[in-house]
Amino acid sequence: MSDERTTEYRNVVVIGGTSGLGQEVARQFAPLAQKVFLTYHGRREEAEKAAAAVVEAGGTAEIRQLSLPTDDIGGARIRELLLEASPCDVVVNCAVTNEAAVATISNAEAFKTVIDANVFGTYQINAISAQTLAATGGGSVVNVSSILTRRYITGAIGYITSKAAIEMMTRGFAREWGRLGVRFTTVSPGPIRDTRLLDTVPREVVAEVMGPDFEEKLMPPEKVAAVIRRITGPDFAAVNGEVVVVDEGASL
Repeated sequence: MSDERTTEYRNVVVIGGTSGLGQEVARQFAPLAQKVFLTYHGRREEAEKAAAAVVEAGGTAEIRQLSLPTDDIGGARIRELLLEASPCDVVVNCAVTNEAAVATISNAEAFKTVIDANVFGTYQINAISAQTLAATGGGSVVNVSSILTRRYITGAIGYITSKAAIEMMTRGFAREWGRLGVRFTTVSPGPIRDTRLLDTVPREVVAEVMGPDFEEKLMPPEKVAAVIRRITGPDFAAVNGEVVVVDEGASL
């Protein structure tokens, strides 16, 4: 990449950049950022494909392995990543874990696993991003929630509880760090096409929320990624602590 290329953003970090949504977020930021950092949990081959898509879209990509929550409570591995990506303007957290389980005590371990990964992992990402971005002039952090916080489905109590917690966590970080130039926003999408997460939910359960013809209603990740990209920019500088629903009206 030429050093003379004009960009709108400094570096961008996409946590969980190999998923359908994460990969598309990275691709859309590609021509706009100096460099896009993508993290993956265990699928390096998919991460390499995502990085290739960033390059094809006119950007520069770096991939890094990252599992949430990190083993050390202070998130040293996350801090190392954010310092490497500094100066960074945008952090988008698309990482998510789900274990389908109904609300019984026998599923307590599955519930805890999902809460640890999605809630505490997000806390680590948000806390370290806030500090790092504030030190270099500010920036924007976007967390990803789900419309299922508004339309509960059986067997997803861990996932839905974690997403509801992330929405409130976003408000807390926005309130505490906004005065230092770091904005926090949650995007709450409906079911997205081409995502591994959808494969963890039985078809009949998805149909319970969206109807029997739900496959025709699944959103392409491009629509959600476009919203994420826009709200991190200067046109939305006054938006902080909000939950932005992107579901084509499905939750109405």
